[in-house]
Amino acid sequence: MRRSVVLLMIGLATASCRTVGVSHTLGGYSEVAPTVASEMMLDSQQVVVLDVRPAAAFRGPDGHIAGAINAPFETIERQLPELLPYQNQTVLVYGETSTDGEVAAKLLTVAGFRNVVHIAGGIKGWMDKGYRTVNTQ
Repeated sequence: MRRSVVLLMIGLATASCRTVGVSHTLGGYSEVAPTVASEMMLDSQQVVVLDVRPAAAFRGPDGHIAGAINAPFETIERQLPELLPYQNQTVLVYGETSTDGEVAAKLLTVAGFRNVVHIAGGIKGWMDKGYRTVNTQ
């Protein structure tokens, strides 16, 4: 086969491969259901979880996902220097609902984070699926 045909076939094969449960957004980040996010956290030590809710909600009665770092959306831009060490890792982002998490995921992508993944439904979606949270009161 000619080299160009082989390259075309490889390109088509990789373009058609998609990770099950992961959807890609126009904002440059990926989105997963809570079930997929839970599996990602179990399977990789290279996953960082960011909770973009206010500190009061992070520490509140609903708690947060175990191991999550609180980076409230209102201050996330100021916290970017502290988050830069995670720039090349998979960063799972969630908020109260999907909307605030989506905006934070887009911001991190624009800031140069390479593998940003939004947890669809936020903390509410996480808890609705029966996953536990922890409190740090």
